Amino acid sequence: MRSRARVGALVVCVSLSACNPTTPSPSSSGALDGQWSGTTAQGVPISFSVASNQKVTSISVGYSFNGCSGIQTYSNLSLDTAPTVICVPGPCSNDISSFRSFNYLAGSPGGPSTTINGLFVLGSRAEGQVAFRDYPGCGTAAGIGWTASKQ
Repeated sequence: MRSRARVGALVVCVSLSACNPTTPSPSSSGALDGQWSGTTAQGVPISFSVASNQKVTSISVGYSFNGCSGIQTYSNLSLDTAPTVICVPGPCSNDISSFRSFNYLAGSPGGPSTTINGLFVLGSRAEGQVAFRDYPGCGTAAGIGWTASKQ
């Protein structure tokens, strides 16, 4: 009977922790809000904006591969930078609570698309990768690194 009581208590404890995930607060990671700009490994510009609620609201990224070049701009975004993290048992550690990243997919996975992933490694520096897939007449360029700094 004691064993069942322990298992029941453990299930309740795990359930409560899973139902109340720890969401990092903007103050725990430092303010990311503002304009960010940098370059990709192709030597073309990348820039993005982070609002005061710590969401990425716009991204502009250049490309230059297989004879094609241009700039893709995405606006009116609301991309979370704080991942949904569930720590069992909770609460999450400060390292996990301060983690910030974003990702964005424009287009469809089976057709022409642009994927942008970013990680805030310091309060004033971000890095990531971009992929341009199945661009008509251009093909694909994937795994292109980028770095950016807060302006």
